[in-house]
Amino acid sequence: MKWRNLAAFGSISLAALGTAMAIKSTLPRRFLLEGPYEKGEILDTSGFPDIGVTFLRCGSVTVPEFIAVRGAFSLAPRTIVHSAVLIQHPRATFLYDTGLCSDITLFLIGQSLFFRKTLANFTFEQSLAEHLEQMALKPHDLDFALISHLHWDHVGGIPDIPGVPLRINRIEFEAAQHGLLQQRQGLSRRLMGNNAIELFDCNGPIYEGFGSSCDLFGDGSIVLVPLAGHTIGNTGMFINRSNGSRLFLLGDAAWVAENYLRPATMHPFIWSRVTSDDALACQTLLALHYLSRRHPEISMIAMHDAHLQEAFTRVEQPRLTQAR
Repeated sequence: MKWRNLAAFGSISLAALGTAMAIKSTLPRRFLLEGPYEKGEILDTSGFPDIGVTFLRCGSVTVPEFIAVRGAFSLAPRTIVHSAVLIQHPRATFLYDTGLCSDITLFLIGQSLFFRKTLANFTFEQSLAEHLEQMALKPHDLDFALISHLHWDHVGGIPDIPGVPLRINRIEFEAAQHGLLQQRQGLSRRLMGNNAIELFDCNGPIYEGFGSSCDLFGDGSIVLVPLAGHTIGNTGMFINRSNGSRLFLLGDAAWVAENYLRPATMHPFIWSRVTSDDALACQTLLALHYLSRRHPEISMIAMHDAHLQEAFTRVEQPRLTQAR
């Protein structure tokens, strides 16, 4: 009888512990915030060129909000997208990330069921090749593809653009040689194919509060900054345009805007699986939070944020239609 009571007590204790851990995982994570926030000086963009920016949505998945934003306590649906961004600059036509290729499902064959039902779970919508064809572009019309980081869903469109050079942060590429590119049966490496690789360094001056930068064309119109944590070399891109709009592409430093506005990570189940350095990733979220307060005029868009990508496209569409 004594052993039976102990077993029952043990079962109840484990159940209570499991429940407590599940509840804790949904609670907001504490960030040490500094305030008040002073507005930063607005950049005069009149001297910058006209730059076209088009989001190319290739796939999507819907998750409850509490998965995308830890502490949200909401089951409201949030759409997470897989996109590329076409950037048409006077000095180059290029991509930021690559979305998904026509044969992406073939590349995922052989991956674990767990991976295919979690991080690789998406509804395929339109391949990168189809997007380019609709815009009357061929792979050879692209000067290069700049990759924010080397996770499979950011290099997933490369098979549709054979021969296009890949520009990759040197820190990201070198670190990936002994880790990320070997994971999941070399999935990212296989997707990258034989495309030429051109490495760049963010060794320029501080830019908008970020410790270093890379001025892509030397004119201040496209500026890259390190957003480490999600991966060691995750790279963001500022786009400064003559029409006065400023855009900041975040790679995967955040999933959705609430991640940096609150700030808040994703649910730990996702965060722990996609984050290479928790401390660095949280520092980056804080840096993005402060930037959003200092410069609310900058559109800060993560590569999986369907809501902001759609909102930007609605504003941008009349300009693109007029340009064509």
